[in-house]
Amino acid sequence: MIQSSLWWCFLAAGPVLYWLLPVHWRTPALALASLGLLAVFAGHDLLIMMALGLVVYAAFRLPPRVTARLPAPMLALARSPWPIWAVLAYFLWAKYLPSLAHVLSAGGVQAVLIPLGVSYFSFKLMHYAIEMRRGNFPAHGLADFAAWLFLAPIFTAGPIERFEHFLRERQIQRFETRFVQEGVLRIAQGLVKKFVLGWIALELIDHVTGRAGVVGLALAETTAPAATVWAALFLTLAYVYFDFSGYSDIAIGSSRLFGLRIMENFNLPFLATNLQMFWQRWHMTLANWCRTYIYMSMIGLTRNPYVAVVATFAVMGLWHSAGPHWLMWGVWHGLGLAWLMFWGQQVRKRKIGLFKTRAGAVAGWAMTLCYVALGGSFTVMYGHAPIGASFRLIGMALGIAG
Repeated sequence: MIQSSLWWCFLAAGPVLYWLLPVHWRTPALALASLGLLAVFAGHDLLIMMALGLVVYAAFRLPPRVTARLPAPMLALARSPWPIWAVLAYFLWAKYLPSLAHVLSAGGVQAVLIPLGVSYFSFKLMHYAIEMRRGNFPAHGLADFAAWLFLAPIFTAGPIERFEHFLRERQIQRFETRFVQEGVLRIAQGLVKKFVLGWIALELIDHVTGRAGVVGLALAETTAPAATVWAALFLTLAYVYFDFSGYSDIAIGSSRLFGLRIMENFNLPFLATNLQMFWQRWHMTLANWCRTYIYMSMIGLTRNPYVAVVATFAVMGLWHSAGPHWLMWGVWHGLGLAWLMFWGQQVRKRKIGLFKTRAGAVAGWAMTLCYVALGGSFTVMYGHAPIGASFRLIGMALGIAG
């Protein structure tokens, strides 16, 4: 969407009109402007999302005089967590049904077109349904809800802004020049990351792989040198970071023009000295969402932190795509975090100080980046090669593939 001239027209005119309006009209105007822009890109899918959003919004606002007249079965349904299941059902239907239909039609496992922003929309709406059921939100209106749910700058790829955070931010009533300064600077940083540094990373990948790409290395008849594979994997990781964090910068900067300070998604992840720290710095809004709503639920269900963390990251992988590549990527990170939890217990029990030194921190940093880069062997093959190619690439990196 950000490559469309219409988007940049929206960004040039939208904030100006927003700040010229009376305070009580700004949030409804932001909601309508976002919906108008998304209607161009999302088409009929947006109508379904709007209908589902309205259903979830209304589900928690049935007046007592209505619920008092409901028959016992309908009253039980009204008090059940059905809005949460409705959002989950929509997510599964919209994201995975097209892929399943493609497979059943003998099209193979490939990336297929899914509704714009369905993943982030669904996770935000599920967050809303869960927290409304818990009674954790302050009073708000439909305009607040719609402006948050369909906020155009973050609709397609996040960050996953929490509703309570949005409500605090949208209370800003007076324009300040720093909104423009901070927003434009952040947008510029994102553009440099996405279209300059990302392009350089792609060119370097082509250079080190002889224009074969990472997929070409994995599918080649001859085994590539381990150094070449590692260079390609690290450059691929760098490209993913520049592309995704660049988009997040543009989304956060664009929202800042409206006075909104959206939640951060990245915080120097390549400085992490262990995998847990990495996930506290990488795609932070998704990691926090999964920790809050999946990991804690799995802990309560299994009473086993190792099972919970592997299951959580398996779900995170499936959130990206219901295919073996992303599932294995999730399991890979889940197993790494489970091992790190076990190692932490041994460190405390046996008072091991190996990684508490400066040299140990450097070793931890190197191992973390190597582990994350190896995990990219799964996702880089998605839609291009079978899962076996990912394992062959890992084998080549470790010097054990034939």
